[in-house]
Amino acid sequence: DVLKLVDAPDANQWKLMSFGKDAAHPLPTYIQDDNGMQYVTIMVNSLEPFLKRIERHKIKLLGDTPIPLGENHFVLIQDPDGNIIELIGPLK
Repeated sequence: DVLKLVDAPDANQWKLMSFGKDAAHPLPTYIQDDNGMQYVTIMVNSLEPFLKRIERHKIKLLGDTPIPLGENHFVLIQDPDGNIIELIGPLK
């Protein structure tokens, strides 16, 4: 799959790979629990639609998120392989 954050022909794309089986390593509890890439940050225009989708799909929020971060907030979630995803943006 390819992730495009903007629906435009010249938008940056991020290729996401999945190999159809569960990760062989235990899921990390904290970002610093493993080597390699530990988390990805995605800046968004509004957290609201992401929070609705996260709730609808019963994805667990990590920690007390959303957490204020200046004029924005950030949310932490974890994908099924244990990769932590940080979303940063205004609540609305």
